[in-house]
This record gives sequence, C-alpha cells and structure tokens, in this order.
Amino acid sequence: MDLGIENEALAFAVPYIIGFIGSMYALLGLFTIVKWKQSQETIRNLWKRTLVATPILVAIFTAMHFGAFAWGLLVGIFAVGAHREYCSAIELEDKGMRAIGMIVIVATLIVGMKPDVTEMSAFAWAGPNAAGILGLSLFLGAFGTWAIPIIQDRSENVTSEVGRALIGFILIWFFIHSVFLMHLGEEIAVGASIFAVLNVAINDSMALVFGRIFGKNKFRPVLSPKKTWEGVFGGICSATLVGYLAQPLLPHLTAVETAGIAVVLAIIGTMGDLMLSALKRDLNLKDWSQMLPGHGGILDRVDSFILVAPATYWMMLMLGF
Repeated sequence: MDLGIENEALAFAVPYIIGFIGSMYALLGLFTIVKWKQSQETIRNLWKRTLVATPILVAIFTAMHFGAFAWGLLVGIFAVGAHREYCSAIELEDKGMRAIGMIVIVATLIVGMKPDVTEMSAFAWAGPNAAGILGLSLFLGAFGTWAIPIIQDRSENVTSEVGRALIGFILIWFFIHSVFLMHLGEEIAVGASIFAVLNVAINDSMALVFGRIFGKNKFRPVLSPKKTWEGVFGGICSATLVGYLAQPLLPHLTAVETAGIAVVLAIIGTMGDLMLSALKRDLNLKDWSQMLPGHGGILDRVDSFILVAPATYWMMLMLGF
C-alpha cells in the first residue's frame, strides 16, 4: 500500500496500524452483536475507549510523520497535562514544588524537540544521543524540589510533600524519554518510537481481549482487580509476535532479537500499568481524572508507556545505536 510516506519506518507501520484499528472495530462489532444482552455496560465502555483511542493513535503517527518537533509537541501536551493531573490528584498545595517540576519538564521538552541539539557547542557535553540532558534534568528537578522547603525554612510535612512531588516529576521524566527517542539517529529514531508505541498498544489491547474472553485467574487482585493471568499472558505473547513481525522498524537487528526486546518491553509496560495502579489504590482513586472518556485521565492512558519509553531509549543505547 503506497501512502506517499517518505519515512521507511512509517511507510512500513501505517498499513498495519490501519489494519489493526480495523480489526479491533470488527472484533468489537462482533462482540457487540453476540454479547449485547449480557454485557451492555461493558460493551458501551469498550466502544467509548476505542473511539477515544483511535484519534490518539492517528495523532501519534501524524506527529511522527511531521518530524521531531511535532512529535515533541504532542508528547509535551500529554506530559504537561499529566503533571497537572498528578499534582491535582495528590492535592499538592505547594506552588513552588509544582512550578519547579513543570519548568524543568517544559525546558527539557523544548531542548529535546531538536534532534541535532548536541551538535551545538553549548550542548556538546550531552553526548550524541542527548543522554546528558536527561541526566541533568533529573538532577535539576530533584534538587529544585528539595530546595523549595529549604528556601521556605520549614520542616512540616517535608518528607510527604517532597516525596510525592518527586514521584510525580520522575513519572513525567520517564515519559518524556519518548521525545529523546528521536535522538537515536535518523536510521532508527522513528522506527524505535513506533516500535515502543506498537508494543504498548498491542500489549494493552490484547491483554484486554484475552482477559475478557479467557480470563479466570486474578493476576494482582489488590492492585488491578480486573487484570488476569490469561490477559497478561495473551498481551505479552501478542506483543512478542508483533515485535517479531516488526523487525523492519529496527533493521540492524534480527527478528528474533526484536521479538526478545518486545518481550522485555511488554513486561516492563505491564509493570508501569501496575505501578500507576498502586499509586491510585494508595490515594483511593478510581482514575487520575476524567479527561479521556472511557480511559480516565492522561496517566491512565500512558501508564504503560511511562516505563516503555525510557526502557526503549536505554536499550537502544546499550545496543549501540
């Protein structure tokens, strides 16, 4: 299918994404016909989730098509929204801590939108893949958050407030690694980004499908009551298969190697999901917000990607890209 897309990785992936979306709608339509009388509420929720997720997927691949700036802008919108969402959910009242986290996140995003930024003499120290910028932003975010109560000369609730603020900052710091995937070099940057997105999309979607059809045994009943062993296994196996078939996205690796990476990312993505679930349970929250109908908040939607993005970035660096 010739869609006139210049980037090879995107040209390879887009037809399959269209097919995946079409298949999900077909399965959902079939499920609706067969199970409507028994599962009306579940079906309504699945349709709502799918109708919200589809334009998000379209936005993701459209942003990649237009390059690093557009991709960074999209990630930035989600990152800023997620940070605000987290601070509101935990009722972080200290405006200084909220501001420091937001300033560092936005500054890191702005720098990260330019893949050749390390060619500038001012940023040469960051290395060819801009890993130094990520390291510096983590230090500045942590230092700045700790500095606020020192400037205020107070000790009351410092452990609680600094700890909660740092958790939020680190979550978003993990997430903005997705922008820095574009610093991996022209041959692999877009492919690695697509590989990470596909891994999360397939793992999440197929875990839900397998869980609905075959799920009987609870996986982590306290952290995620609806998650089952069958669903988790089905999601990881599906992501592994797609990772094998998606080898052209990472052309310097074999299909077996990309399948191995997909397994690791799927497991890490599941951990990200449970990590955010643990925080919600501790805070007595059902969802982080109601910004995305059927999904909850931004953090509910990107929970798996929060760990998959940095895992992909650092794995690619470790493999020499």
